[in-house]
Amino acid sequence: MTFDRKDLSNEQLISFYRSLLWPRMIEEKMLVLLRQGKISKWFSGIGQEAIAVGATLALREDEWVMPLHRNLGVFTTRNMPLHKLFMQWQGAKEGYSKGRERSFHFGNAAHHICGMISHLGPQLAIADGAALAHKLKKENKVSIAFTGEGGTSEGDFHEALNVAAVWDLPVIFIIENNGYGLSTPVNEQYRCISLVDKAKGYGMEGVMIDGNNILNVYDTIKGVREYCIKYQKPYLIECMTFRMRGHEEASGTKYVPPELFKIWELRDPVKNFEQRSIK
Repeated sequence: MTFDRKDLSNEQLISFYRSLLWPRMIEEKMLVLLRQGKISKWFSGIGQEAIAVGATLALREDEWVMPLHRNLGVFTTRNMPLHKLFMQWQGAKEGYSKGRERSFHFGNAAHHICGMISHLGPQLAIADGAALAHKLKKENKVSIAFTGEGGTSEGDFHEALNVAAVWDLPVIFIIENNGYGLSTPVNEQYRCISLVDKAKGYGMEGVMIDGNNILNVYDTIKGVREYCIKYQKPYLIECMTFRMRGHEEASGTKYVPPELFKIWELRDPVKNFEQRSIK
């Protein structure tokens, strides 16, 4: 894994590392609380942190994000108070939605985060709406929406990308391709070589990147953001990554070949960036 710092200072790289490490540490704590019965459910993003963190760092704080249930890094990078996040996860009335939603099915307008929708397709169209508002107000902003490779099989994906392309909306669509839609492997989901190839069908630009390399994610999103604002066009990004735990903790990982974990452990986004930073 090659990290290109470009013009980033040592202070910025340290800040990036902290932002990347923070959700990993929180997740490790949450998995303990889950086993203690202090929370009811948890969707793990371990192994995928670089996508959420890198993308959020590349945006302005007042640009809307439509995250997934593995995007803890979006919440922490937007500096949402941890005490209130933990109250939300533990079902306390002091949480963001009085603790009604489990895991990440909630948002917060002050932090410009829209609560996710479980089947992952509908929030793409909401990102269109946010981008349309920016366009009508002539604001130099983008909206960004995350989905999984499984979400690309939904009709909402087609509708959102088609509208964004036809209406020339400044919106960034990110596919977190972690190899599995719940327990369905990608070779049973679609026949195209790469999901980013779908961009051509809508008349938009797209790129595939290493989703485990935070500097790659940050630099790509930063450049794509500038493109979307300058040309008032949408963009599709496919981030290749891997889910190191189950779809959610109760489902387990028995359907995943064990060798895949060994391969992707070597590409761990936190450990690799840490080793690069020490050098």
